[in-house]
This record gives sequence, C-alpha cells and structure tokens, in this order.
Amino acid sequence: MKKALIILFSVCAFLGASAQDHKDELALTKALFGRENKDIVSEFVKIEQGKEKAFWLLFDEFEAKRGNSGQKKFVLLNNYVKNYKTLTESETDEIIKEIIELTKSQEKLIADYFTKIKKSCGVYTAAQFYQIEWYLTSEVRTNILESIPVIKELGTKK
Repeated sequence: MKKALIILFSVCAFLGASAQDHKDELALTKALFGRENKDIVSEFVKIEQGKEKAFWLLFDEFEAKRGNSGQKKFVLLNNYVKNYKTLTESETDEIIKEIIELTKSQEKLIADYFTKIKKSCGVYTAAQFYQIEWYLTSEVRTNILESIPVIKELGTKK
C-alpha cells in the first residue's frame, strides 16, 4: 500500500507538470528505478566496440521521439486523474481510445528503433535495446495502473 501511495503521488506530481518537456516522463522512470533511463540502458545493453556512437545517436533520437507521445499520454492521464469521478461514458471512451493509439505508437516506435539499431549495431544490441525498453515501459505502465482508480469502480455517469 505504501508503494502504491508513493507511485500515485509521483504520477500526480509528474502529471501536474505536464506543460514541461518529456523529461517529466523520464523522471517517473527515475522515481521507480532510482536511475536515469539512459543509465539503465547503458548497463543492460552491450554495444559492440566501435558502434557506441551509432547506438547512442539512435538512442537519443528514440528518446526525443518517445517524448512526444509520452507528453500526450501524461496529459490524458492528468485529465483522467482530475476528472475520473465525473467522466461520462463518452469521455471515458475517448480517453481509452487515445491511450490505445498512443500505446500502439509507442510500440511501433520501439520496433522501428529495433530495426534501425539492428542495421547499425547488430541484432544482439538491438534485441537488448528492445528487451530493456519493453521492460521499462511495462514497469511504468504497471505502476501507473496500480496507482489510479479502476474504471469499473468509478461510479461514472452514463
């Protein structure tokens, strides 16, 4: 329960700052793991010698693109957290549809960068990138979902 309250507080704090850049999204990863996303990736992904520059250029490009969808998702979640008690069926439907689209977009982005990294750095490096990004993404999603009210328990208006 204590962990859920800490995560909920972190999510609300980061959602409240959604006007800032995508570093707020990365701050949630830092809050969960105690380290920057790039530090986690650098420890997990083994880059073949001589291909480090290519990998980190692609990773930085990936992070910049991920920030756009991350900000949109935080705005949606902020709207949800602020209004969940009064959301209509239509509003709830719209939020879920937008989250589905953003999730698809994020999944495609990770897959696209797997392909780019594979071409530049090899399949093992790309596979490790893919694996750690999916892990981090899944952990953040899980912690957010554990921290917000379940929709069926909301008592929303029809």
